[in-house]
Amino acid sequence: TKENKFQLFKGLKALDVGCGGGLLSESLARLGAQVTAIDPSIEVANSAKEHSKHDSFLKDKIDYKGGISVEDLAAATIHAADSHTNIEEQNAELFDIVCILEVIEHATSPKSLIESATSLLKRPTQNSNGGMLFVSTINRTAKSYAIAILGGEYISGKLPIGTHTWNNFKSPVEVQTLVSEYGLREVELSGMLLRPPFFDMSWELNKSDVDVNWIGAYCFNDNHDDDNLK
Repeated sequence: TKENKFQLFKGLKALDVGCGGGLLSESLARLGAQVTAIDPSIEVANSAKEHSKHDSFLKDKIDYKGGISVEDLAAATIHAADSHTNIEEQNAELFDIVCILEVIEHATSPKSLIESATSLLKRPTQNSNGGMLFVSTINRTAKSYAIAILGGEYISGKLPIGTHTWNNFKSPVEVQTLVSEYGLREVELSGMLLRPPFFDMSWELNKSDVDVNWIGAYCFNDNHDDDNLK
């Protein structure tokens, strides 16, 4: 078994948006979370599901859903939540953690993506601050063009040419502006840097450098007073 002995997320519900091969989903599950993993590709989600079967600890801990968008999931989940009359019952349908990692730069509508993801977060109550949203993407800088596109796609060949579109990269300020429309505020922001010699794809967090890859954590504003789902 590959169970993480710390189980930091035990008892929490997590959503992995654009789960791909399931690496994040599996990590969240090993930390104790009950994970829902969605991907627009049925084939990709099925492949991730098959991979998770190699670890017996992950059995019944990840619910892979292929061919579904976060907008689709939000519509179905909010409908179920609306059938309840109080916030605690509504929150039981929602998520403590929603992750949108390396997805927003590929989204047709980043605003719709963030709106739907936020609607799936548990709402604050007297006993809880509500759910938390995590977003990672690539900043739109000259440095990111040189590293992520020229370096990653053309020089090293680590990524297929055309994987990224520089104009679709998002700065921390742009994402903060998006999430603030739906009552969220930034909790923490950090860059994600490749450690030398780079080719082994080993990463570290660095709060002082968000020029290329970065990740942010967001929660509801302290004055958020929404007793009903929108």
